[in-house]
Order: sequence, then structure tokens, then C-alpha cells
Amino acid sequence: MSRSAQGHSVAEDQRPSLKERLGDLLTLSRAFISLIVLSLSFVGEDAYLAVVILVIIGGITDILDGKLARRYLGERGEGKLGRYDPEIDAFLVLCTLAYFSLSHIVIPTIAGLGWIAVAVTVIFAFRRQPKVLLGFEIPSILAVIAIAALYDLTIFVYIVLPALAIGVVVDYKRVRYLLFDYFPKIFSNK
Repeated sequence: MSRSAQGHSVAEDQRPSLKERLGDLLTLSRAFISLIVLSLSFVGEDAYLAVVILVIIGGITDILDGKLARRYLGERGEGKLGRYDPEIDAFLVLCTLAYFSLSHIVIPTIAGLGWIAVAVTVIFAFRRQPKVLLGFEIPSILAVIAIAALYDLTIFVYIVLPALAIGVVVDYKRVRYLLFDYFPKIFSNK
């Protein structure tokens, strides 16, 4: 008896396995983490440590999603959400900046939300071009790191800095690639 006669379609047999979807699940989890960080704006400064931990978890998912996708998808190396990974990364950064703004942590609300509004408008106006996306994401990341240092130096020194250092060490190949290959290529005039 054929598989279709047994009630199984060919499409069912071609569904990706859990391993093959793991990268996408981690990418999707980062989108949910972003929304949780944004929602913690309503709690305010009291949620600061939770936000720091969530953003670190988001960073871990960013490191792992691509590695797992390449490992389990082989040459394809990208799941259905993989092509949206840069946008989801930017979403986490902008939600974190929104948390700081709405919680009145270091930066004035209008300045943070104004930056986010301009970033989102320009990113979509230029159809998510990598150069434009990175042009907003990199300064936003640096702003988030600076705000974290200015707001609570103890948490920054004992939690944020070690997490950043571990991330760079664990993902040094990607960091090297981004700094010396990808960014120069994206920002060159060629």
C-alpha cells in the first residue's frame, strides 16, 4: 500500500525534523523575548535585572540559532526564519532601548522612542537593506551597552561584561567574520 493510500501525504514526509527546526525555534524565541522585554517597560526600573537576564538569553539564542541551523540543515544552513534573523536581532535591541526609554533609565523617553521611530521607518523604507539595518542596529547596541553601564555599574561589571566577553570568546569566528569581512563589504562603496 502506498504512503498516500495509508493517509500520509508526501508533504508530511518532507516536514523538517525538530533538529532541523531548532534554529528557527531559537530565532522565534528571541522575538518573544523581545516582546517580554518591551512589556517589562510597564514594570519600570524594578524589572531591570530581569531585562538584563532576558537580553543575555536573547544573545545566547542568537549565537546558537545559526550554528544549529548550519549543523542540521547542511548546505541550506537557514530555516524559514533564518532570513529574518537580522531583523529579529534589531527588534531585540530596539525593544531593549524602548524598555530603557519607557522606564526612564538614563535616556529621556522622547529621545529613545524618537530614535526607534526613525530606525523603524528608515529600515522599512529601505526594504531592510543590510547596510541600513546595521546603520541603526550597531549604534543602538552601543547605546544599550552604555546605558547599562551608566545605570547600574555593579550589574554591568558582574553580569553584562562577563556575558559579552563569553559571547565574544564562544562565537569568536563569527565576531571576526563580522568585523573583518561582512561589515567592510556591506559598508564599502563597491
